[in-house]
Amino acid sequence: MITCFQYSLKSSMKSVIISILFCSFIFSCILLAGDAKKINEYVKVDIILKQKKMKPGETGELQVRFKPKSGIHINLDPPLSIKIDSSKDIKSLGKFDIPKATKEGYFNIMKTATQHFTLLKKVKSDTVLLKGVLSYFYCSDADGWCSRFKQPFEFTISIKQ
Repeated sequence: MITCFQYSLKSSMKSVIISILFCSFIFSCILLAGDAKKINEYVKVDIILKQKKMKPGETGELQVRFKPKSGIHINLDPPLSIKIDSSKDIKSLGKFDIPKATKEGYFNIMKTATQHFTLLKKVKSDTVLLKGVLSYFYCSDADGWCSRFKQPFEFTISIKQ
């Protein structure tokens, strides 16, 4: 025969075990979610550094080309953005130049978006790391859903003295 104390102890042990399992599941999901979005299965993005070698003070250009799967488009609202997270040696210039499609509100995938940047004159090292994040929204024409994607990029620029 089970006493009230034994029943209460068994019940609270079950609660503790269930809580531990639940917390472990949530923690695993959080860890795995951090690496989940490195590649977009709906849109291929090419980010190209035009100048691999630059002199201090020179202006460079990043080019961005989108190749969405059939039935997917790149939205312009909210706008595409590019953020250069590089060191103190690089400064972005002007706005991210984004060509519009003939259909209102979509990116023209036949064209290239560009972002200009300057390599500052005070650069002393032989190489500079240019890194950042491209953010954009893409949508399904047929299914009506949209999603945001953040595409990291990183390039090494050789410095010509």
